[in-house]
Amino acid sequence: MSMELEKGVVDFDENIAMWLEQYRHALAKKKEWEEVGDVARSHIEAALGENEIGLYKGQEVVRFTTVTSMRFDIKRAKEILPPQVLDVLEVQSNHRRFTLVNQEQE
Repeated sequence: MSMELEKGVVDFDENIAMWLEQYRHALAKKKEWEEVGDVARSHIEAALGENEIGLYKGQEVVRFTTVTSMRFDIKRAKEILPPQVLDVLEVQSNHRRFTLVNQEQE
């Protein structure tokens, strides 16, 4: 059973250690497959060229369309807007970051 050692710190048991190992393994496999996917995608994109739709045996199998979006340029806004306007618009958000800590294997 995992046990809290102090406020904000927990000592994991063997069950959670097993899940940590599975998670590390899954991340490694995910990275491998992302590399395979990146190579495959680059070949498909090269075959498409400037075209937007790719067919295989007469069936549409891939689309490579242009997407246009508008974004707010916060850096530019800070340059031209007065601080009191920026203070009213600024919103703080919080989230938790999940990070595996690398350890040297003995």
